[in-house]
Amino acid sequence: MLRTALRGPARMMRRQVLPRILPAATATQAPAPNASVRVVGLLSSASGLGASARLCIEALAHMGRPVSTCDVSNLFDSGDGVAFRNEESTGFSIGDVSIYHLNPPMLLPGILGSGFTRYRRSFNIGYWAWELDCLPREWIGGLRYVDAVFVPSAFCRNAVQRYTKKPVFVVPHPVREVAQGEWHPSATFRVVGIFNFGSSFERKNPIALIRAFREAFADDCSAELVLKTSQGHRYPNDRDRLAAAATGMRNVHIIDEVWPDSRVLDLLGSADVYISLHRSEGFGLTIAEAIMREVPVVVTNWSGSTDFCSSEHAFTVDYELIPFADGHTDYSEVSEAQWAEPSVAHAAMHLRAVRDAPEEARKRAQRLKIVLREHIRRCTYFEALDRVAKEFGGERAVKPSFISDARSSEHAL
Repeated sequence: MLRTALRGPARMMRRQVLPRILPAATATQAPAPNASVRVVGLLSSASGLGASARLCIEALAHMGRPVSTCDVSNLFDSGDGVAFRNEESTGFSIGDVSIYHLNPPMLLPGILGSGFTRYRRSFNIGYWAWELDCLPREWIGGLRYVDAVFVPSAFCRNAVQRYTKKPVFVVPHPVREVAQGEWHPSATFRVVGIFNFGSSFERKNPIALIRAFREAFADDCSAELVLKTSQGHRYPNDRDRLAAAATGMRNVHIIDEVWPDSRVLDLLGSADVYISLHRSEGFGLTIAEAIMREVPVVVTNWSGSTDFCSSEHAFTVDYELIPFADGHTDYSEVSEAQWAEPSVAHAAMHLRAVRDAPEEARKRAQRLKIVLREHIRRCTYFEALDRVAKEFGGERAVKPSFISDARSSEHAL
């Protein structure tokens, strides 16, 4: 009750007060070559925002960049106790970089909570994941407080670039590659879907997923759907809608718990197929994580995931574009947007096809993993930071020898 009562004043402070007192980002010089990078975000959160920030930290550390971290999860009541690489800063100089893995509604409180002085001395980059083809006013206003924007997909870039002349670069989430052992189909055909209730129930569209599974397999207990969710206690109405959609289906299992990343990845590795019938995605992190485990994916053929999910290798689902409609607070200022309504019948057909020809489905998944791997290598955080430096007239950084040149490996496709 207290959390609900405080939302209104917090929103007013964020939208009306902070924009008037915080100065805009005004970088006067490029990031220094091999500058220290501070990552600010929901580092201990089980959300997609938290996962993307943790991947950023790991990627920067792997590059050999000096990196420090600042977890602001508690500012937004988003801490879930998820472990992350906690790196302390050993000093901060003008020309160093701050990457805020915080979407604009969280950006200004995050700037204050992570240190205003650091913000004023940094080259500030926002890493933003947006799921629609136009931005709300608060996002447009947030552009004042960053010197550049990184986004996970071309879909996001096209949306953000409409509103700014600042650099906007695509940096796909650097999803970890996992060595695969020999695969053997199990007796129970497992379909897996994963989402966080806080990421918009309507956008994630899990009821369509249950409908597709029902149409494909009915009550056949040799097939099972495992829906791994989190934060249902914060969205009880949506949680109850999901449970009602699965009423009477003994082969549907809904697990609403916060798991460490490793356990979520183990669940993905146990899947015979991963399914996402999203109406729109900024990237599709869990889709990419499934692909890296050579799991076939059934996925709506729309928005951010299309960067790496082509119909040649993924089981892409037909859709109809419809007017956007979602009461989630993140979208309160959105108008005239559109998103996809995926075909339940087409998704069910794909699920049956994967089950009927599992070896062929796995071969497609293996080829899709190559596509995703090359897509990620084409623009790493290193290349994006280097491009930002060139955009502002700075020097090129020295590329670590262990980062492969994507152009030299394109023949692998």
